[in-house]
Amino acid sequence: MNTSFTPKETYARISDISIEYLKNDLNIKGLIFDFDGTLRINKIVSIETMNFLKNAKDAGFKISILTNNPHVSRTILNTLNITTTQKFACKPLKKPFLNMAKRMKLSPSRIAVIGNNKWSDIWGANKAGMHSIYIQNFNSFFYKRKIKNNLKNIGIKHID
Repeated sequence: MNTSFTPKETYARISDISIEYLKNDLNIKGLIFDFDGTLRINKIVSIETMNFLKNAKDAGFKISILTNNPHVSRTILNTLNITTTQKFACKPLKKPFLNMAKRMKLSPSRIAVIGNNKWSDIWGANKAGMHSIYIQNFNSFFYKRKIKNNLKNIGIKHID
C-alpha cells in the first residue's frame, strides 16, 4: 500500500478531533484546513465546525486555509475569522504547504493538515512532512456520487 495517500488519522467530522490531543500529545501548533468538503460541506459551515475553530484559536493554534478553490468569499473568511488563506493553491504540490508553514512561522512538523481529499490534502501534507488528518465526509456530494457509481457498476441502475 502506498503510504503517501495514507492519513495519520481519520475522523468523520472535524468536531471529533481532540484539540488537547493535538496540542499536548502531538505538539501541533498550527492547523491548515481544506475548504470545500472539509470546513464547508454542501455550502454550509456547521455550528460544530465553527465551535471547533473557536476552541482551537482559544487554545492558541494558528489557523489557515489552503484550498484549490479560487472563489472562497471574503465574507466566509471574515465569519470564520481566518486571515491566512491561499486560494487556488495547486495542491497536492508540496510547495503551497511549505509556503503556508512559512506564513504561519511554524515548522511543517508542528502543523496538522485537515482535509477530505486523500489526493490533494493528505498526499500534499505527507509530502510536506505535516501531520495529515482525513475527514471522511459521508454526506458529501463526491462521496454519494462514488457510492452511486459503484452501485451502477454492479448492476443497480436507478438510485434515488
